[in-house]
Amino acid sequence: MSWSSDEMNLWDWDKAWECTQTFKCKHSGYICQVMFNPKNSNSFVTASANHMIEVWDFDSPQCKYTLSGHWDRVNCLDFFTHDNQQYLITGSSDCSAKIWDMHSNMCTHTLHASMSPVMSVMFHPNLQVLITGLEDGTVYLWSSTNFRLERIINPPVIEPPAWGFGWLYNIFSSPVSEHVWGLACSMQSEGFVFGRGETVAMVDVSNVNNQEESSHHSVPQIRADTTTQLIDNSVLLEVHPSDLRFPLQPHKSTTCSLDLTNHTYERVAFRLVQKNKKSHSFGEEEDSLLSNVPIYGFIASGSTYTLVVTTKEWPDQGEDTSLDLLLQSSISGDKFIVPFENETECVDLFEELKEMGNVVHELTLKAVFYAQEEVTREIISATKKVDALGFGNSLVCLDAHPTETWILTCKFFGDVHMWDLVSQEKKALYSFHVYENGDRGMFPADLLLC
Repeated sequence: MSWSSDEMNLWDWDKAWECTQTFKCKHSGYICQVMFNPKNSNSFVTASANHMIEVWDFDSPQCKYTLSGHWDRVNCLDFFTHDNQQYLITGSSDCSAKIWDMHSNMCTHTLHASMSPVMSVMFHPNLQVLITGLEDGTVYLWSSTNFRLERIINPPVIEPPAWGFGWLYNIFSSPVSEHVWGLACSMQSEGFVFGRGETVAMVDVSNVNNQEESSHHSVPQIRADTTTQLIDNSVLLEVHPSDLRFPLQPHKSTTCSLDLTNHTYERVAFRLVQKNKKSHSFGEEEDSLLSNVPIYGFIASGSTYTLVVTTKEWPDQGEDTSLDLLLQSSISGDKFIVPFENETECVDLFEELKEMGNVVHELTLKAVFYAQEEVTREIISATKKVDALGFGNSLVCLDAHPTETWILTCKFFGDVHMWDLVSQEKKALYSFHVYENGDRGMFPADLLLC
């Protein structure tokens, strides 16, 4: 399948690459990704810049139906299966990933880790985890069974090249060079690779199944432990957990995921804020302990919204403490079909809902910060393999071979390289150029190693 802004073409290898079918796109946005349905060879799905996910089949040149829920460009998608049920994960510039039930065509879960667009998504079949790569260079690993956050791989510090002109390098390399442009895994491996800026990173997550046993340790980039109690927020939202627990370590931040499940038949608006403020012995106020609160948004009917609460880096010393968080929720109806652009719009909506007589439910959650000793064991290891891209020639896409230990990378100017993940050599096994006669006006959108 190949695609442009207004149509897609299906090419048949058995007929000497003859174009056998054309599909017309009626939307105004360009197509970001196309993926064939692994359980139905007659069907495929597209992600596009018009905020929609469209489902097609070969029986019609027109779209069969759409999945609506994102409010910004849909950048990526991938299929996965759980309990013999097929799902689709999509990533969007609205800073969220969504889980879709392909039987009911409904969004069942929203994953919101930070205020950074989701550029890549992938299901790892060997580890049964979902992986999202963000524009800020961060990679998140989520359980494919309960969709809770398992691990975080933070972006590295980008250093200027040794050849000088560091100021010029910084101008051209930030922030685009930090984007996660691709995710790929081999069926023979329990790790994965991702492209970020001008490097390809290889990650070993072979011990991911032990995550639940080690999640209570204070390991950086790992979600903090949670309680198992469920709270009924006046039947609007089911909240899990009741206590958010953050291990306190000097110069490190930790995260805790919070699940909000909407059991109603209506769209629910929510807002998570800090309830009170006071100073601590090490001079910090409670409103400075959490880096991404307030958090606000909407939860679709019958869907679960997983948000990630993150602490700031701790000072040299601290003490056990806690603070109260206030979760507000209310049925929003048709108010604010588009999401909030800032907290002021969220506050105004809740005030308007109160004036209209709508009930605004409030629930107090406890955030607990506790000191514990340094944990030296590394849970995740990432080894960079530097691709000699050249100035301004960043990675734009990659793929991994399904059975061999090879990966294929493509750069902005159309230079393609094949690498061996096992080999210690930093030299590519094979290289070629996509463009001929020096035509480098447009970079490739995707590639496939098979």
